Amino acid sequence: MSNPHVVPFLRYQDAPAAIDWLGKVFGFRPAVTIPGPRGGIGYARLTLGNAVVMLASVRAGEPYLRSALDLPAVSQGVFVVVDDLDAHYEQAVARGAEIVVEPEAVPEGARVYMAFDLEGQLWAFGDGFEVND
Repeated sequence: MSNPHVVPFLRYQDAPAAIDWLGKVFGFRPAVTIPGPRGGIGYARLTLGNAVVMLASVRAGEPYLRSALDLPAVSQGVFVVVDDLDAHYEQAVARGAEIVVEPEAVPEGARVYMAFDLEGQLWAFGDGFEVND
C-alpha cells in the first residue's frame, strides 16, 4: 500500500434522496450506483473532484451501521477540501443545507464551515489545507 486513501462510508434511511441531495447541495456526482437486493441502494460511490464518499441504504441485518436519524448524536463527520470555500458555502446555503458553523479561520491558516445533510450526517468543508503532507 504505497498510496492509501481514506474513503468515508455512510448509511441513509433514504439513500436515493441522499444521493440527489448531496449532488444538488454539496456538488457530489454519482460515479457508481448499485441497487440493493431488497430495494434501496446497495452501494453508491460519489465524487467531488478527487474526493470520494461511499453510501448505502440502512440494512436490517447491519445494526452497527445506521442513519444519523437513528442516533441521538453523531460522533464523526466527513471533511472535504474544496478549492473555493466561499462559493461552496453559498451554494450549500442557497440549496438548503443546515449550517452548523459559519465559515471561519482555523489555526492551520485554512478556513472551514460545517453543515448537516438531509439525514443529520455532519459535513465539514475547508480550503487552504495541504492533504499530502
